[in-house]
Amino acid sequence: MIWRSLKFRLLAAAAICIIGALAAYWLVLSQVFERHVSERLYSELQAHLNQLATRLEVSGDVDIKVGDPLDNPRFTRPFGGLYWQVRTESGTVFGSRSLWDQTIELPAGDAAAGKVIRHRDINSNMGELMAIERSVLMGAEGKEQRVQLVVAMEQNELTNARSSFAADVSVLVALLALFLLAAAAMQVFIGLRPLNTLRQRLNSVAADETEGLEGRFPSEVEPLVDELNGLLKERAQMVERARASASDLAHGLKTPLAILSAEGRTLADGGNASASREIDLQVGVMNRHIERQLARARARGQSRLMSAGSELAPSFEKLIRAFRQLPRGDEIDWKMSIKYGLSADIDPMDLEETAGNILDNARKWTVDLVDVSARADGDQVLISITDNGPGVPDAQLQQILRRGKRLDEGAPGSGLGLAIIQDVVAIYDGTLIIENAEPQGLRVELRLPIAKPDRGSDTL
Repeated sequence: MIWRSLKFRLLAAAAICIIGALAAYWLVLSQVFERHVSERLYSELQAHLNQLATRLEVSGDVDIKVGDPLDNPRFTRPFGGLYWQVRTESGTVFGSRSLWDQTIELPAGDAAAGKVIRHRDINSNMGELMAIERSVLMGAEGKEQRVQLVVAMEQNELTNARSSFAADVSVLVALLALFLLAAAAMQVFIGLRPLNTLRQRLNSVAADETEGLEGRFPSEVEPLVDELNGLLKERAQMVERARASASDLAHGLKTPLAILSAEGRTLADGGNASASREIDLQVGVMNRHIERQLARARARGQSRLMSAGSELAPSFEKLIRAFRQLPRGDEIDWKMSIKYGLSADIDPMDLEETAGNILDNARKWTVDLVDVSARADGDQVLISITDNGPGVPDAQLQQILRRGKRLDEGAPGSGLGLAIIQDVVAIYDGTLIIENAEPQGLRVELRLPIAKPDRGSDTL
């Protein structure tokens, strides 16, 4: 699954962090820009407000007017976007020509004289406004009155500048995100390269090309490499000791069994045939057990991880050439239908032993034909060996896989071959199927995992 991929996890974490950081950066930068532009616009309004205050004149005792118009021509253009307004304590309101017949209504408040108050998001018929307000005292001493001065501008100047800035910055942030994501991907691939190298070294060990993990690795990976090399060495030693012990045990038992067999023949020569047959029977059983355990020990010694697989066509050609030299071998029509390049995930020695046992049984019982075929079936290889001999009664098909079971006690052999095949095939997660063929004969099918030639593909 993709969630189990270390590359995916690292890239996903990097993407989340980069996108989150850049989104926060974009938001903060937009707010800083808005505050900066807002301060500049308020500074302009403050300058206009100061100019308005200097242009106020008192006519008589109470009449207040603006002597000279303000410098900015937008004040004279109807709805020009820049407005001033004066409101006296008596309720008289007058303003710039740009207001036309509108007034600016600010939130109620009791501002001290001379204090400047800023406003935003003021609703008006001109749209949303940002405004600055200050109250001053005008008039002769004893007849002073509070006068409210207001200078405002349309707030869309701020929002348009913010939107334009955000759009420009978004493009730059997106380009920066792409660059950082590409850099993160490169970092991940370079950082995980030692793991891919480690896997390739393991595949070399699996292909029996090397005995351990060779090469230099980063200091973070070296402890793992040392542990794996230690395990591989210990495993090889354990397998060798086990095989040696099994071989020693077998050879140690064969001499006493040979002596018992000779004693049995001596009893037979002396006229004690019953005791001789019993001894021969028990010696045969013990010999079969020894052969079986030796075969299983050898098969387990050939780890699947230590095998690069076996190509079937050359192996079966070699076996068929050998069986042609045995009795009746040249009288049999040996047919083989296997494509070159088809390989099974099994050690070559184990393949030759299993296939050899099956072919030997077919040679003994066939009339004149042995047909060998193999094909890929999904992730498995199906090997079929069919003869045209008498076959096996259906009720006895399963019995021939039992340990030492022989349906014809008069035929040569120990009755061990198919049982050994079953053990070896099971070690490689394969299956053995025996059935009668049509119109006559016996068919033995082996199902083994197909060999994967590209074990070193990158799946991190």
